[in-house]
Amino acid sequence: MHTLAEAGVATGMMTEAMKNAVTTALNGVSVDVFEIITVALPIGLGIAGVFIAIRLGVNFFRSLAN
Repeated sequence: MHTLAEAGVATGMMTEAMKNAVTTALNGVSVDVFEIITVALPIGLGIAGVFIAIRLGVNFFRSLAN
């Protein structure tokens, strides 16, 4: 008769295979997130720059009007 440990069933603790699977999955997610950031960050900074420039321009012309 096999015990739970021999059958590979986790009894409250993670097995090495489970640890490796979780580590691999999280490493894959972190790589994907950094790839998305490297694509989205320049676009987001450009859009934010446009809105900041518009806000500063409007404030400048309001100050001239007063």
